[in-house]
Amino acid sequence: MTCWEVLGISPTNNRERIEKAYESQRKFASGESLSDLDDAYRQALREGGFAVADPDPTPEPERQSAPAVSAPGPTPELSARDQQVVREIVIQVEAMLNDSHRRSDVNIWRAILTEPPADRDGIREAASEALYPRLKPYLDDGSLPQPVRAFLSQWFGWSELDETTSNEVQTTNDPFDDPLHRGPGAAPSEGTEGREKQPSTTSFWPAAIGWIAGLIILTSLFSHILGS
Repeated sequence: MTCWEVLGISPTNNRERIEKAYESQRKFASGESLSDLDDAYRQALREGGFAVADPDPTPEPERQSAPAVSAPGPTPELSARDQQVVREIVIQVEAMLNDSHRRSDVNIWRAILTEPPADRDGIREAASEALYPRLKPYLDDGSLPQPVRAFLSQWFGWSELDETTSNEVQTTNDPFDDPLHRGPGAAPSEGTEGREKQPSTTSFWPAAIGWIAGLIILTSLFSHILGS
């Protein structure tokens, strides 16, 4: 196979065309094929009438070596496989958001977000960044129930959900609204006061009616005795 066949072009003395062909073929070459491609490139330059420098005798590792840095750097980027896992998590969550019943089930959220490999720290952080803007509208309008909000806060570390969740719990479970938790001197609430007064008012009338009926009967008896 000639150098031109390796480069995939016809013989030419146009250096720019030779170099473009070389760069195009180099993207798909590796190992022995890359070595053959380099030889074909140099041969094509010679046949085109161009001077070719000898290959650099310095070994490749030494030419590309750099001082080692021991200081910790930023978290490495996710691999292609991990990125695919993050995309699948986002797809599953978006599909679940369209179903009001499923998005209210905290167990489904746990199954999607905590099963391996989704539980790995790097994937969890990437999923948190990808999901937060998608879930923000549902968090703002209260579409997600409190157990789901609490789980998301704990799993992703969304601290702003901790405050809203605690406020909701305090509002819905206020012990001072429960008559059983009131002190002995506490005044009953408006609704409770009405309920407490109603039984006493209702029980008064039967007693009054019975007392009046008894007087009428006694008066009738005494009148009958005196008249006889």
